[in-house]
Parts: sequence; C-alpha cells; structure tokens
Amino acid sequence: MTGTQAKDGSSADRRDMMFDGALNSVLQTDKRDYPCYVGGLKVASGNEYVVKSPIDQSIHFGRFQEPEPDLSARAVDVANAAFTSWSKTDPLTRAGIFETVLDTIKRQMYRIAASVTLSAGMTRNESLYEVERLIEVTEDGIQRIRSGVKGKPMGTFAIISEYNSPLAAPVGYAVSAMIAGNCVIVIPPKECPFPVYMLYDIFSKLLPDGVLNLIFDAGGRATSALADNEDIKGIVATGRGDRFEDLMFSAVNDDMVFISEFKGMNPLVVYRPSSMQAAADITIDSAFRYSGQRIDSCSKAIITTNEQKQFLDYLLASSKKMIIDDPAEKDTFTGPVISQENLDAFLKIVKENKDNLIFGGKRISNEVTESGHYVIPAIFFGLPEDHILNEMDHSLPILSVQLANDLDEAIEMANGCEFGLSSGILSKDEKVVERFLGEAGSDTVYVNGSSGAIGTALRADVTEFLRK
Repeated sequence: MTGTQAKDGSSADRRDMMFDGALNSVLQTDKRDYPCYVGGLKVASGNEYVVKSPIDQSIHFGRFQEPEPDLSARAVDVANAAFTSWSKTDPLTRAGIFETVLDTIKRQMYRIAASVTLSAGMTRNESLYEVERLIEVTEDGIQRIRSGVKGKPMGTFAIISEYNSPLAAPVGYAVSAMIAGNCVIVIPPKECPFPVYMLYDIFSKLLPDGVLNLIFDAGGRATSALADNEDIKGIVATGRGDRFEDLMFSAVNDDMVFISEFKGMNPLVVYRPSSMQAAADITIDSAFRYSGQRIDSCSKAIITTNEQKQFLDYLLASSKKMIIDDPAEKDTFTGPVISQENLDAFLKIVKENKDNLIFGGKRISNEVTESGHYVIPAIFFGLPEDHILNEMDHSLPILSVQLANDLDEAIEMANGCEFGLSSGILSKDEKVVERFLGEAGSDTVYVNGSSGAIGTALRADVTEFLRK
C-alpha cells in the first residue's frame, strides 16, 4: 500500500499526490482506545472491539468500546437536556458554527478520504466522493438555514448507519439534524467507525456538549434500545446489516419521524440499448463498484430473450477487465468486501448456486490481497424467478441476470423484488423510457447511466428535521 506518485502538474496528478500523502499520514497515526462520547465525556466499558482494515487485517485502527446496557438511555437524557438551549440558539449562529466545520472538512478533505479508504476499502475516488457529498450536504444545510427555512427543531434523533456509506450518510444526516437545532446520537458502522470518529473530533471542538453524541455498537444492543426509546423524536437508518433487519419492522409511534435509506436490489432493465457494449459496461459499474456494497449498487439486471446472447457476451467481456486490487491504487476498479463475515457469506452463496455461476465467485489471494477480503465478483444467470438472489439484496458483489420474455415482464420483475431506493433502465427508445418512468415502483429511476449517479441518496434535508 504505497500509493502512486504524481508525474506532472495536472489537477488529477495533484489530487493523487494529495491523497497519497494523506494516506501515508493516516497509516502512521497512533492507534488508541476509542470510547463512546456522551455529553462531551468519554465513556468506556472495558468491553473492547478491535477494528481492522478489510484491505489488510494487519492494519488496526484501535480498540473501540462497546456501550454499557444503560448508555443509550443516558445519551437520550443528555441530548434532550442539551436540546433545551441548542434549539433556542439563533439559527444564524448555528449556521456560522457549521461554516467553520465546513472549512475544516475542506482543509482535511484528503485525510478524511484516506481514512475512508483504509477503514472501508473504498477506492480513492469513491472515498473522495463520500467527503464531497458530505460537503455538499453541509453547504445545502447552511444555505437553507440562512434563507430562513420555516419550522421548529423537534428534539433528539438517533442516526444508525452501516458500511454502505461510511461517512456521507451518518455525518450528513447528523449535520442536517443539528443545523436545524436538533441533537443527535450517532451509531457509526461497526466495521469502519474510524471516519465518523475523525469527524467527531472536528465537531466536538465547536459544538456545545450533548448536541452530538457517539456510541459504538458492534453488538446491536444500543441500536435496539434507541429504537425502543420513546423520548427520542426520530430515527434515521441507512445501509444494510443484521441489526437493520429487526429495525425495519420495529414499532415506531405516530409522533416519531422515521427516515430509512435501506440498500435494496436497485434492479436494471436492459431493453434495446443504443449500444450493447455500453450497456454491459454500465451494468458492471452499477453492480460492482465498492464490491456491490453501495446504497445504490445494482444486484439484478433484467434482459429480454431476444437480446440475451449479445448482452451476456458483452457482459462477460467487460467483467474480465475489472481491476480488483488495493483500493488505494489509482487504477483499481474495486477493492475488498467489508468483513470476514461478508466474505464467508459470499463464498457460501457461490457454492450453493454454482450451477448458475457464469463468472467469478472466487477469492483472490496474492501478495497484495492475501491479508484482505478480496473476491472476484459473481455473476449468475438462469436462476429461478423466485430465487432469493432475484428477490432480496445481500450487499455483496453478486449480480443475477434474469431473463424476461418481453418489456411487460421485465418491468414486472423490476417491481417485484426488494428494489430499495431505485431502479433503472437502459434503452434508446424514448417511449420505453417514458413508460418505465411511469410504472417503476422505486422512488428514484436512473436512465441510460450507472446507478452510481444516484450516489448516497441522503433524501432528508434540513426541513425533515423541523416541525412543519
């Protein structure tokens, strides 16, 4: 993990040089214990959880403290007490605080991005995008507050996140809530909490104690306790993980705001595209960037019988061009999956469905990858229509190609799965696109482009955290 060297004065080379310098700096950072933070105080339990990099298991970020059973309730009480004064703070004063935060984030942009790459396994471009998206959300929140958006702060929000967006989602939602005058309790991704802790260090120097609280929760007890706490005003849940399965079906009272951004299949219909080569490239980009783990990653492509052979030929050819390597290297297409647990789940799925495997599905083990969680993404074809890989997302580098008889059936297949935030279509026929836009069941539709154009949705803005 040596990074790359800039060879000329271009902006791209300067960007690479800045990232490489930041990466080396983060690698040299002293490892330490990371407590929970409630009301500005460090809270340790003695129950430690060691966090390692999916790139290389020899890279440790330190020991993170699991919370005591009563810490969630205490954090809610502390946050609600802080809300009394924070909610009455002049909105322009809050905007000024976050402008200072924003300046710091921009100055430390490459260091923050490097922490995302090392802790989550995102490529440098994906990590920089996470920071850029956070900057965009913060700028938008400041602008809305300065323009006099109406409404009153609501109270305390719990923000629960997973590795699918390790920085932009948890911190972006936290910023939107806090700048609106609310207090927050953030639970960062258990596999990669380091970037959120880095941002906490920035915020804590500027915010009153209790406005931002941070609880590490590998076991899921704090998540459940917050979901059941009637003294919070809302829950934001973003990502995909075991602790979200119950949360999706938890009882939320009528007065509680619930903002969900769960990863789904994000299916893609390919129907008479302008270029089958481009369609194959877009499908690979949609499915396997960040090893299929992004909020917007596509897990199912639907093709009609007439175009089946041509699409599969191009898809397999495009798949062979993927560079799966150390995500810190600038030419890498995708890096590792996030954890040993996800690696094991991937290999198990491949083994159980090997008769329909048409590409990949193997672990990569060489001098660079042997200490990390690297795999060749898997493509399946011909699975039964009701097969779980055609219906439910696993947040893994898996793509199922499903065959439809015609456009009607293709749209039905796209709407019949756990589609999540989005669905997409690749077609040169404007009438087909118009029809799909009208019939797609998802909130967002991507057209003739990668699902990555959607990015971290962050569907909430400041107004979501204000009483209308």
